[in-house]
Amino acid sequence: MGKFAVISVACLVAHEASAAFCAKDGSDYFYTESVSSSPKTRTVVSNGCPNHPWYQLSPSKPSLQKMTYTIPLYPQFLGSSTYSTSGYPAVDLSQTVDSIGIFFNGGMLFSPYAGPTYGQVKNYATSATYAKGSTFDQRGCHSNDLSNGLYGCSVPPHCLLNQLGQTSGSHSPQIGWAHDGFPIYGPRGPNGVQMQTREVTGGTYGSDVCTDVCGGYYLNDGTIDNYYYRYYIQGTYDDGTSCSNPGCTSPGGNYYPNTPVCFRGCCPSGVTCSSVVPACSGSYSNGYSAFTPAAPTINGLDLSSGLPTNSGACSCSSLSADACTSSSWATSASPWTTQEECCPKECTTTTSSTTASSTTTSSITTTSSTVT
Repeated sequence: MGKFAVISVACLVAHEASAAFCAKDGSDYFYTESVSSSPKTRTVVSNGCPNHPWYQLSPSKPSLQKMTYTIPLYPQFLGSSTYSTSGYPAVDLSQTVDSIGIFFNGGMLFSPYAGPTYGQVKNYATSATYAKGSTFDQRGCHSNDLSNGLYGCSVPPHCLLNQLGQTSGSHSPQIGWAHDGFPIYGPRGPNGVQMQTREVTGGTYGSDVCTDVCGGYYLNDGTIDNYYYRYYIQGTYDDGTSCSNPGCTSPGGNYYPNTPVCFRGCCPSGVTCSSVVPACSGSYSNGYSAFTPAAPTINGLDLSSGLPTNSGACSCSSLSADACTSSSWATSASPWTTQEECCPKECTTTTSSTTASSTTTSSITTTSSTVT
């Protein structure tokens, strides 16, 4: 990653952990979004559960939580629009464990950091995609064992893109919010271009279609949205209905960083932000044009009350193992070694009771199907 002036912040996000786990069919999903003019915030309430089926490939399961995020309604932009790789102010996320944003489907946005075992993320070879890609489920997401079981993504979320109308020849839909207030998009930019950093494309940041070292793109002409800057989840993705487990195809090194490795936004005065977003200081400016903020409507879906359950996503019972030979992960670990033995509604429990001398003994037999 290029050199930049780093603003150090704590990596904690306020949430209330629970011992309960999310329903594996997506039925626990909860998401609401509202805006307020005083203070100037966007408030997102979620329980951390996705709106689609999930499957456990990582050591932890998605946990049912209670989370309220207050996000700047009018984001502020750090530094100059032409800064890309050196000398500009940015908020370092290269060792951030907790979420750095939230998707409309209830999943969290994670930075590329893979955890202390792998050290500070500096390139694809030290990223979560490379180190843990074989634990990303059929949605491209996983439960993060480093952050109390938060479920989220470090690569493009396949089925969310499909639900929100992604096509190969057009700009990706907005799929969530970064905690600094800027929007999050899928992997495609203007005219359907697969977004990559200027270091990969060789383009000129500020005039060509490419992202800066953080994974964001500055354009203030109103052709994308009413913001001057936005983040892209960079990389390859499938059609959102794939039943391959782990999620294939996974992005390679040409799409690093797959998720933001630094922020270009700061927390405006009077707004309470996530702890990963520092208060504005030094050189910063408005990161938006004149507009009336509201909860977005994407692909005809009003996000103020969240999304419907994603019926197009592959059900647990239809999953199939995939070696993902085209993916450049650190390991080719078997995807079936850490999973639970059965899917929702496939685990049947029968109880037989025998009474003798006023003593009741119950035996419980569980049957499971094998997914191949």
